Amino acid sequence: MRVLVVKLTSMGDVLHLMPALTDLSQQYEGLTVDWMVEDSFSQIPQWHPSVDRVITVATRRWRKFNWSNIKDFFAFLKELRSQRYDIVVDAQGLMKSAVLAKFAKLQADGQRIGFSGDSIKETPAAKFYSKKVVVPRQQHAIDRLRQLFAGGFGYSVPKTEPDYLLNRRTGTSLNVPTVFLLHGTTWQTKHLPKKIWRELAELIIDDGYKVVLCWGNKEEKRRAEWIVNGLSHAQVLPKSSLTELKTQLALADGAIAVDTGLGHLAAGLGLPCISLYGSTNAELTGAIGNNQLWVQSAYPCSPCLLKECPKITKQVTEPPCYQELNAGDIWQALYEKIA
Repeated sequence: MRVLVVKLTSMGDVLHLMPALTDLSQQYEGLTVDWMVEDSFSQIPQWHPSVDRVITVATRRWRKFNWSNIKDFFAFLKELRSQRYDIVVDAQGLMKSAVLAKFAKLQADGQRIGFSGDSIKETPAAKFYSKKVVVPRQQHAIDRLRQLFAGGFGYSVPKTEPDYLLNRRTGTSLNVPTVFLLHGTTWQTKHLPKKIWRELAELIIDDGYKVVLCWGNKEEKRRAEWIVNGLSHAQVLPKSSLTELKTQLALADGAIAVDTGLGHLAAGLGLPCISLYGSTNAELTGAIGNNQLWVQSAYPCSPCLLKECPKITKQVTEPPCYQELNAGDIWQALYEKIA
């Protein structure tokens, strides 16, 4: 059986699909999966052993109408339609993903599967599916995706813990005990104040660990350099690919993360990690895996699910929901997992 799954973005959402794909691969021998994904996350599907072909899209770039993007889009169509599928699963549940999935060719008895209209925000997307699966919305994204696949393919949701099928950690092989600080994230309201990151770095180094930070853009690089400025036993990595970061994280002793894709990668690897949540809801999108601990802010309006904080002013420059978090408590919680 050949299946196309459509999960375009973001990094955490793409990683959330892996346990459902693992469930599916355990139900069918000889399963072959192609995965449609945004080009910036194209390395991630390759990590799952069931995935044969990664088909990339560039929806943001394609919004600019020019000859280069037109050629790129038609090249995508040619690659996508070079294969017929028994089943196409839209695991994103958006209009854009439903439309892109519709371009795929089906076998004569093939099906297009997706969430029912009342299970997703963009209800009209369900009109593109021949089989619609009702999945309650107020539950974790990983659970929703496992239910989508089980309902779509006709098996019971496994009672096992989510398995990403990422390479298992076999113990640290870095030169010194190492803790990653995963500070980079997209929403303004997900950022932990820099002073808390600095305090964490100092505490971790004082206890004999090396602190490592990575970055994905210039702003994140500046923040990382500020956090470790003047500290010994601290390193800001050079610009790294997602696969390179996966290798580094797999060898580390632990990590502290905000709500970020790399936090979900740490969870998938089974790396001990403390993840911090302010504006977002850990119950719905928290990092799930072995050795994971969530810290949800107790601030009155948390989780607000807003990308911009209305309480940020010229005087209050960082989300107040994180101000109450204590660096010592955060490090102690991780230290107890890894010491």
